[in-house]
Amino acid sequence: MNRRSLFSAFLLTVLSGPSYASFIENIFNKGKSWDVIVVGAGAAGLSAAVEAADNGASVLLLESQPEIGGNTLISGGFYASVDKKRQEKQGITDSVELHVQQTYDLGGRLGDPKLVRTMVTEAQESLEWLEKLGMHFQPRVFELYGAHWPRAHIPVLPLGQGYIRTLADACVKRGVELKVKCEVREILIKENKVVGVSCYCGNEYKQFYASRGVVLAAGSFAANPDLIQKISPKLKGLTTNNAPGSNGLAMLAAEKVGAKLVNLEFIQCLPGCPPGKKYRVRFHNDVSHFIFVNKNGERFIREDSPRDEFRDAVLSLPEKYGFIIIDDEGFRRAGILVQKEAVKAIEGGEAWKGETLEELAGKMGVPADNLIRTVEDYNEGVRLGKDRLGKKIHSLTLPIAHPPFWACYAGMTVHYTEGGIAIDEKARVLNKKNQPIDGLYAAGTITGNDHGKNRLGANGLADAIVFGRIAGRQAAKN
Repeated sequence: MNRRSLFSAFLLTVLSGPSYASFIENIFNKGKSWDVIVVGAGAAGLSAAVEAADNGASVLLLESQPEIGGNTLISGGFYASVDKKRQEKQGITDSVELHVQQTYDLGGRLGDPKLVRTMVTEAQESLEWLEKLGMHFQPRVFELYGAHWPRAHIPVLPLGQGYIRTLADACVKRGVELKVKCEVREILIKENKVVGVSCYCGNEYKQFYASRGVVLAAGSFAANPDLIQKISPKLKGLTTNNAPGSNGLAMLAAEKVGAKLVNLEFIQCLPGCPPGKKYRVRFHNDVSHFIFVNKNGERFIREDSPRDEFRDAVLSLPEKYGFIIIDDEGFRRAGILVQKEAVKAIEGGEAWKGETLEELAGKMGVPADNLIRTVEDYNEGVRLGKDRLGKKIHSLTLPIAHPPFWACYAGMTVHYTEGGIAIDEKARVLNKKNQPIDGLYAAGTITGNDHGKNRLGANGLADAIVFGRIAGRQAAKN
């Protein structure tokens, strides 16, 4: 793929404005400067800001949207880490080596092994760091869809609210300065060192200077449909579950100053709102509690398949969507926000509830005999510990057995762009010669060489917080 031709049109349209040279000329003569500038106020950016402040730096945090939080705020909020104190109580055996191996292998061995090991080995310490800051997690872990092992931690507050509240509070206590509605369009360099950024703030350009370093944590390009289509035409028209700020502009600005972009072609999708529908119901969160069926009421792929395989299987269906089935036990365990999503979708005719499987099938418009046979076959596999399609059955796996039964539409929605800026284990941005760009760091979904072709479920927040902290620390010490 020729990245130069791919991005040139975008660079011409989204990075237009006053000349780059004039920015450099004027920046040193304008206003206040900071030691570290962090771009993006999601989990990665907030973690970087806290860590930079704790290492003695004055910090400016820039957020392109009117409010902080980004994708973290609307995410499931699950955090992957080996955690013996929780796992052993549930009879779960796990290890750092297993987590490393699964992350690397299921990513197609395309992730940087050093980054994979750094993320996994530092995930638990960062979990404990969050808890010391005031974040609370439930005492149990579970196997999130696409995680391939029960190590996903569940925050007490719903979705990503706990992370944003905890980290934002820590930023306030440390005197981090925040500016919202400031979208970074240029990265400024003087004498081969990154010295600041220029932003489009409202209807004017502003420049901000950093004496030690700039941390890019502005998210992915998953909410940029034009760029998604150019890179992966088969995903044209799909919905996205990303916040509007995930537009890739900061990534493109980094490429303009020499940053290496990698793995852009790997774009992850999750079950979600099909094109033309209105509602996304997250019955798929816990892989131990649901089955996925097609229009004929039949399972066609194991629910714990790698996310890229699952995506391709669903997109190969004539309708390009299927249905997720759970029972009332799974519904009660799904959490209040997912339950609210389901109620709204039922009211909108895009989810259904039935006291029997036959009633449910009638509302879904699938053959009742097939659906009943499918559920019976699945339940027998759970009882015997051997699923016909090869789904891993363990002590946490539940049969679909307790009425009422629930179902929802599930197409593919763009969830995560695996590719982005290449970094090293110190979160330094690499140029096309794999050398660090002085003064430039990155963390979170804007990066692209840690997960490979397939990110494990719940690894995203672990990655964001581990490398956000590393980036903030390294920038402060630069």
